[in-house]
Amino acid sequence: MSIVCFGGGIGATRLWRALADDIGQESLTLVVNTADDLWHYGLRVCPDLDTVTYGLAGKQDQERGWGLLDESFAAMATLAELGEDVWFNLGDRDLATHLLRTQLLIRGVPLSEVTAHLAGANKVSTRILPMCEEEVSTEVFEKGAGWTTFQEYHVRHHAEPPVEEIRYRGIEVARTPPAVLEALETASLVVLGPSSPIASILPILSVGETRAAIQAAPVPVVAVTPIVSRAPINDPGDAHRAKLRGRLMAARGLEHTASAAASLYTDLVDFFVIDEADQEEATHIHALGMTPIVARTLTHVNPTCAPDLVHAVTSQMSIPSKPVKQLP
Repeated sequence: MSIVCFGGGIGATRLWRALADDIGQESLTLVVNTADDLWHYGLRVCPDLDTVTYGLAGKQDQERGWGLLDESFAAMATLAELGEDVWFNLGDRDLATHLLRTQLLIRGVPLSEVTAHLAGANKVSTRILPMCEEEVSTEVFEKGAGWTTFQEYHVRHHAEPPVEEIRYRGIEVARTPPAVLEALETASLVVLGPSSPIASILPILSVGETRAAIQAAPVPVVAVTPIVSRAPINDPGDAHRAKLRGRLMAARGLEHTASAAASLYTDLVDFFVIDEADQEEATHIHALGMTPIVARTLTHVNPTCAPDLVHAVTSQMSIPSKPVKQLP
């Protein structure tokens, strides 16, 4: 069994943890978004790679959604005392990851090798691959303010201004790592995780041969909705992330719904998992040429949902291999 998963960040990590608990970490290959990485105080910070690694290591602060458990922020507090505008927090223990990563990158070690080293040091046996070795940066054009980086918009500006345009700077020179192509060649199943479509999934799919390689994979491709629009959101962090997704999708002329997210994957996905609260969208999903699967997806709200979601995803492996998809 080999499942190749694409995504990044908090939503995807919730699914990767559930899958790893069910089938074992060694059965997963995770291709993670790096377009929201940033240089901060001279350090290379990779939020999605770190969230995935900490999550699988059992070290993630799940209440906050990012960073490490039992974290302190003395370094950031001291920077603030020195007059700095501390808009992007890095925990004291988390700083060790960024220090080591930056040192290795400066020495010429590829990001993929750095990521493998950090995963191993955290006793994570899942293969975690960055979407590319090259630096790619998601940028948004804020109405009335111009271009800014994704993290500044997300964290510093709290996703308040409307977004008029989105671009992935550097994507034209990014190349699909050979390890990603090799993993797809031996996959039993491909999964697009419940990550922000615009901020996390599309950057990955825009790299080199990645989208074409998924299209050519003769195994089922399952996507899990990142959006549940008919269920209340009580957690402030999840509410902010929903607002951010909505702003980015609106910039592409899309509603903040599961079916709108699915419309971005029409040439890739065979099965699209929606939450039971949004089962009315099944008709729209079917019209896009995908088979809708209704399941309980909100594992962070109700942990008993995890087996239901894992079954909805992994049960598609029993479907015989299909003919290679024809590229448009």
